[in-house]
Amino acid sequence: MRIGLIIAGLLCCQSTEAMEVTWLKTDWPPHQITSGVHSEQGTFDLMLKQLIAQLPHITHQVQVVNLPRLEQAFYQSGKAVCGFGSVFTEERAKNRWYSKAVAVLPGLAAHFRLSAEVKSHPAVQANGSVDVHQLVQDNELTGAYQPNRFYPPSVMAATRYANFIPHDFTSEVNAAALLLSKRVDYVIEYPERMAFYLKQKKQSSGIQSVVVADASPYVVSYITCNKSEQGQQLIKHIDTALMALWQTDAYRQSMFSWIDQADQKALDPAFQSVKLQVINAQ
Repeated sequence: MRIGLIIAGLLCCQSTEAMEVTWLKTDWPPHQITSGVHSEQGTFDLMLKQLIAQLPHITHQVQVVNLPRLEQAFYQSGKAVCGFGSVFTEERAKNRWYSKAVAVLPGLAAHFRLSAEVKSHPAVQANGSVDVHQLVQDNELTGAYQPNRFYPPSVMAATRYANFIPHDFTSEVNAAALLLSKRVDYVIEYPERMAFYLKQKKQSSGIQSVVVADASPYVVSYITCNKSEQGQQLIKHIDTALMALWQTDAYRQSMFSWIDQADQKALDPAFQSVKLQVINAQ
């Protein structure tokens, strides 16, 4: 009986040691940065390094792909692939496993030039937020957004309009430059991304931001793994590592590495709430 238990234990260890995962990442600054002076210093780049260090018994590879190919990879089940920083949707959950929360970041906003008369626009609600679907119906304005991402209903509805243009914002395509050069009148994007692009242009201002009306004030993101043979088992190991990481100062510092002090302060209640959910979940 004792020998049988020992053999079972060895097989368990061998199975764990044989686990392999390919981490898919895309050029999505400041969360993932694949080129330039800040290469590998993105929010999720730093957090992933800490996660990998917690999982030395798993073989890790990192592969850079574009956003459409990243999404397509989750539909195959031949090898284990995971992505860092995905928003939960019921549709995505059909073909991938979700981890515990990995990050809490600012919510989606509409960004305009400082000179724009935003407050008087009919699309701006009484609480100061903007209805993007109503905004896009103003044919005198042109907007931009990054395609192949999850958005709230107002933004998804706006994508059907010709004056709301898809752009792949990367380390090479600067969303703030697009706006400040007057090629578009507004950009729908996350605040920390626009702040990164302003910093790239060596500017600290020039843009005003308005919260998207039907967007959450903050975004909780997760790790997703495809439904491969090892996918669900990988998520279990990842969840255990996340319970430890959320309790470290280094993990929080990495999460907020591209967030200014004002946004960090505003996010702190949400951060503390999600942290408790992660470390107390069974």
